[in-house]
Amino acid sequence: MRGVSLDPVRPFIKWAGGKQALVADLVGRFPERFERYFEPFLGGGSVFLSLRPPNAVLADQNRWLVDTYRAVRWSWRRVVAELEALPNTRRDYLQIRARDPWSLALAERAAQFIYLNKTGFRGLFRVNRAGRFNVPYGEYDRRTHDPDQLRDVARALRGVTLRCGDFESALSDVTARDFVYLDPPYVKQGGHADFNRYTADQFRQRDHERLAETCRELSARGVRWLLSQSDTETVRSLYEGFAMERVAARREINLNSRRRDVDELLIRSW
Repeated sequence: MRGVSLDPVRPFIKWAGGKQALVADLVGRFPERFERYFEPFLGGGSVFLSLRPPNAVLADQNRWLVDTYRAVRWSWRRVVAELEALPNTRRDYLQIRARDPWSLALAERAAQFIYLNKTGFRGLFRVNRAGRFNVPYGEYDRRTHDPDQLRDVARALRGVTLRCGDFESALSDVTARDFVYLDPPYVKQGGHADFNRYTADQFRQRDHERLAETCRELSARGVRWLLSQSDTETVRSLYEGFAMERVAARREINLNSRRRDVDELLIRSW
């Protein structure tokens, strides 16, 4: 089972903390065999799209993101058609950003998400406390989509279970025969980092504590998991007793290029 798929698919969105550069190293550390693959913090999906497991449960608390995956899976051609009708100018961007996504049909809502991701500043996804997307225009002269890529993502998602919700609900039926990869919002390493605002509720210290508690419960049940996190004293304390490995990573969304090369921790239960 372990190993990057012979036919990996590139992520169709950019996501803070995305693992595309690390995916081969990550997958190489996964167990050889498991029944189902769980990923409760889906984000850009680079690990899933590279691994392409035949039986997967993918989830995220960001409803707009999950709906985008659902739309691409079932109606990628419609999503492409909607994207082709969205011009890339500052004025159009602000008008499209101002639309209430929940007033749009599923394919339109997905196209809006992809468009804003590709034309917004550095591909950052950030919402205010009201849940409204508030990233400024990015001034990028590039395509917002690749129809062939969206087709390939749709094929990769066939048979996959997509869930929207908290990580605890996403893992409600995981068993010792399965494997879980966790890539939550990172504990801050210092300085300004606003990448926990993927939803209006954010991901706070108590959520990190709940996640660590959940990981300990999974281990007690014999469920194997691997988690990516920032290398901080807080993280090391939360996961004390588990195997930890420091790896070099690159964060493309960091505004300071000198801070893009960082050390992260891979924490595993076995």
